[in-house]
Amino acid sequence: MDHVYQLSDDDAGRSGKILKILFFLFQDAAPCQESRMNFHLRSNRSGARLLAIFLLGFAGSLPLRADETQAVLQSDHALLLAFKNSDKPALAPLLDSSATLISSKGVRLTREQVLDDLPAVANSDVETEARVYGESAIVRANHERMNVLRVWVRRGTAWRLIHYQEVLQVLKSEPSPADPGTVDCENPCKTIPFHPETQYEREAIASWQGVMKAMAENDADAYAPLIADEFTATDTHHDHPHAKPERIAQIRKQKLAGTRSVPPALLSAQMFDFGGTVMMIAREQRQNAKAFWNTRMWVRRDGRWQMLFSFNTRIE
Repeated sequence: MDHVYQLSDDDAGRSGKILKILFFLFQDAAPCQESRMNFHLRSNRSGARLLAIFLLGFAGSLPLRADETQAVLQSDHALLLAFKNSDKPALAPLLDSSATLISSKGVRLTREQVLDDLPAVANSDVETEARVYGESAIVRANHERMNVLRVWVRRGTAWRLIHYQEVLQVLKSEPSPADPGTVDCENPCKTIPFHPETQYEREAIASWQGVMKAMAENDADAYAPLIADEFTATDTHHDHPHAKPERIAQIRKQKLAGTRSVPPALLSAQMFDFGGTVMMIAREQRQNAKAFWNTRMWVRRDGRWQMLFSFNTRIE
């Protein structure tokens, strides 16, 4: 059965504020001494009731997380069915004009290439998890070593797939390149060969560079606030996805050992600004290693950008 997440924090907060307003309105218009039951009180009650009706109508119009999640899952199901049946006419309207697909081997396809020769998709029959973040949504379908990410974007009233990616994890985690502390992190910590276009993209890049710098310097305290609580890192070279607490533990362990991680250099990138979220599909490479695709997404919370996931597929 699919996992459905309910109201977002923003929606739940707005609904709570509305309920508080209603409470105080009716409290002000509550019965009092009969001597004060005059025209003014009746007028106050009428005004409170009219405003209450308006606010309740407004509350009913707020986008419910469960409703949006169901809409995403319906589109996701239709997508998988179209792939299964090799139904190009049904698949085409479900793919965004900027849609990309990255296989477990690191082969990247455009929308046109996908429709020209439909590829096989992994984990089409496994349990999914979905989260909606405003105008974008994340669907995951993981089974054993195969991890699948599907990112959806809302275009008008329709949800369209903008990114699909597979990560086949290794049987045993490979050691991460480490340095005793002599390598300066220039790319990506300080400069990158990419220029984000929008303000939100620039802010997300700044947040990402903060994460890279924190990892390079083993600074768990600087790393933690830039990472969402629901964050997961899924890499080809690890045998399982890592959650935020695991990442923090790894940073602290390296600090105690006196070693440092060497962040991979950014080779190229493509970014998508969805409003409340930003996604980047980056091509990166560690020294003396194969290049890989790393897709990340950030969400804007409390005035800062937090990374939601890192999804890393090695290019074979």
